[in-house]
Amino acid sequence: MPYTQEELQELDWYQNLIVEDEERYLRNKELLMLRAAISGSTVDDTTALTRDSSNAVLLFEDPYQNQILEDPSTKIIHNTQVKRLKTKEGDTMVYQIISRTFSEL
Repeated sequence: MPYTQEELQELDWYQNLIVEDEERYLRNKELLMLRAAISGSTVDDTTALTRDSSNAVLLFEDPYQNQILEDPSTKIIHNTQVKRLKTKEGDTMVYQIISRTFSEL
């Protein structure tokens, strides 16, 4: 029969398991941040963003408070400048993106 949540809170081996998981999580975060700093994937004053193998940004939460803290490892800088396709009649930017020539099949 499985333990209830109340019973688990009283078991030393379960509490030790939780502490080990939290410590392993924090060590993994530190290792990934160190790798990001060494590899040069830094932004704005050597703030390191950690990424996985598919280049997605990894954000870590505080395992003791269950929330993502705003620290250097979560700072993301994004460029919001956008080129307009066509600002006036003579602009050719739209022709660089959309082919408007017709051809026979």
